[in-house]
Amino acid sequence: MLSDKNRTAYSNFYDAVRDESVLDRKTTVLVGLAAAMANACDP
Repeated sequence: MLSDKNRTAYSNFYDAVRDESVLDRKTTVLVGLAAAMANACDP
């Protein structure tokens, strides 16, 4: 489990990544899939 400090940092990071004001939804999803595949995760 994450500590409160790490959970808050991750939550802020996650929210910033999912913000679609810079990238559209399709690009955001593609970047997420690419990151998962680069880390050998199954999407």
